[in-house]
Amino acid sequence: MQILYRGTYIDIARGIKIKDLLKGEIEKSEIDVIACKYNNEIKSLNDEINCDGELDIINIGTKDGMRIYRRGLIYIVAKAIEEVYPEALFTVNYQLHHALLCEIENMEITEEVINNIDKRVTEIINADLPIVKTFMTKEEAKEFYENTTTLKGKLQLELDSKEEVTLYHCEDYYNYFYGVMPISTGYIKHYELMKYDGRLLVRFPSSKTPTIIDEFDESPKLLEALDEYEDVHKILEVNTLYKLNTIIRQGKIREYISLDEALHEKKIAGIADDIVKNRELKVILIAGPSSSGKTTFAKRLEIQLRLNRTKTANNISRQLFCRKVRKPNRWEWTIWFWSNWSCWYHSFK
Repeated sequence: MQILYRGTYIDIARGIKIKDLLKGEIEKSEIDVIACKYNNEIKSLNDEINCDGELDIINIGTKDGMRIYRRGLIYIVAKAIEEVYPEALFTVNYQLHHALLCEIENMEITEEVINNIDKRVTEIINADLPIVKTFMTKEEAKEFYENTTTLKGKLQLELDSKEEVTLYHCEDYYNYFYGVMPISTGYIKHYELMKYDGRLLVRFPSSKTPTIIDEFDESPKLLEALDEYEDVHKILEVNTLYKLNTIIRQGKIREYISLDEALHEKKIAGIADDIVKNRELKVILIAGPSSSGKTTFAKRLEIQLRLNRTKTANNISRQLFCRKVRKPNRWEWTIWFWSNWSCWYHSFK
């Protein structure tokens, strides 16, 4: 067998593990190697090579590498929490500036709780315990869940598209993760646990500085928006992809869409009410990237404002855009800005 590694063909024995084949390259790499790409597919360092192909290493200085690093860190934190606080209901919510905001639903997050978790996380990392991916048939998985207390990954049994159930285990801890994981806990070297907004913030490096934990950049507006998004889906009782797929299978997706639309319309109506209360407002600016729904939102807001007997001129907002045929110079921008400002001023004064 032959593989192509960085422009050089190498003869190898079938079935060799990637970590053994590239042991020298991994050891001399300045940035920690955490996985590899084989025939353009991300693979674990524990995977075996059984066919010809192209191989390259993935370090934590890349986006793919940092995703795997982050996944491994959350696995270790979840394991530590289950061992220190067995009754804790740990969930990962969303990402905030090189950090994952998590919560323990049935516990108050205190500095003591964080210190206890952090201590156990450090012990797990220092022990360099192997993280092994396990494959089971559905029959074997049913027997496994009958004989253990864990429920993690059990929903895979209900997926007709999956013939196997996969779990990652470290010692006696099992959990389901989608995607490649580090092959051992020792790969996670830099992290920080802290209390933020009454919850647990799990911080990790960026791929640009994989050995440094940057100063945390707070984003209160983003957090508020994400929390609101989470609350809406809790109200609809569809806060996971599995629950959404279940609704689709049950033929209730139209009902769900109607509920979602009703909540959205209620929110827009609330915004319109706040606008009407302030009679001094003349212009409403809606910012957002291309194709994000600004025009659609503006039209729906206009309907709510008209119901409040407020006249609008929605078409004027289109004058905010300038064609980017080429980059205008400072003088052209000045003329464009003031000509449009004159239109807005005379329209609303």
